[in-house]
Amino acid sequence: MGQENIHTYKNGEIIFTEGDPGEHMYVLLQGAVELRIKVNGAESVIKVIEEPNDFFGEMALIDGKPRSATAVAIKNTRLLEVNREAFENMILTNGKFALKIIKILSERIRQTNEHIENLLNTNPRDRINRGIVDYALRVNERIHDGSYKVRVLDLKNWLNTKLGITLDEIDNQLFRLLKAQTISYAPTSAQSKECIIVPPAFVKEYDRRTSQGVR
Repeated sequence: MGQENIHTYKNGEIIFTEGDPGEHMYVLLQGAVELRIKVNGAESVIKVIEEPNDFFGEMALIDGKPRSATAVAIKNTRLLEVNREAFENMILTNGKFALKIIKILSERIRQTNEHIENLLNTNPRDRINRGIVDYALRVNERIHDGSYKVRVLDLKNWLNTKLGITLDEIDNQLFRLLKAQTISYAPTSAQSKECIIVPPAFVKEYDRRTSQGVR
């Protein structure tokens, strides 16, 4: 495979969408990609591809079904595109590669089932907490102690539009977290209340992104 199989995506650009036909898998050369699924109308990040040579989109080549997730570049990203013929040739001629694919698919399917079950059984407060962490990791504005700085209005809009959580629910949970001092307003916006600080311990507790095999 030559340079014609290498594709570049800008930060925020969609690589493929859930439900699309799948004729290629992708190998990460540089950058990072989020894999997202919808459960009960809410979008959830299930995996971040960020290690060079990690791959995604292989399931569509195996079962011939539409894409099971949406893939979005979250940095400027370079991908090697592998078509069905090349993929099948690697499976048939390279036993180690075939075994690796089987092991990875088995683990990702198991973790996907756990992820969906967690989403369906999660109470609204935990969904918001996970959403706060998800958004903080997307924005990735770190400060000196490893905490994340997040704009409140942008966060509320994202939780409302992407996760389908009402603004009242979001406001109530933010109030609880601030009152308990689990999160805090940024010192630079103590009066305007424009930004909040999400501490590392909170991120660690609610960052539950899992691996998934994605078509």
